[in-house]
Amino acid sequence: MSSVQAVSPSIPQDVARFAAEQGVSMYLLPVLQMTEAVFPGSRVGLLIDDDPEIADERHVVIKVTAGNMDVSTALEARYRWHQDLFTCCPAALAPTFRLDLELSQ
Repeated sequence: MSSVQAVSPSIPQDVARFAAEQGVSMYLLPVLQMTEAVFPGSRVGLLIDDDPEIADERHVVIKVTAGNMDVSTALEARYRWHQDLFTCCPAALAPTFRLDLELSQ
């Protein structure tokens, strides 16, 4: 088995490996950059999530911790993120990505 190199220091190896398996490697960095643009000043991280209810259902989760947004601004940004996701990757592959948005004080 060949090793998979992360495409960016901010992309963990397990995420890069899973993205390669799912055929979405080329979209990881654009999705990450788009997320950082939609949620400026927020902490953004990537992880793999296993669905507890559906066997073998896994996703790349973009975890955003936004401390500089009120609820209405966060909802608007979340809506924009879902719209912009389709500019970063084909619609058929977009379900590979999930957004986890947390507001902090």
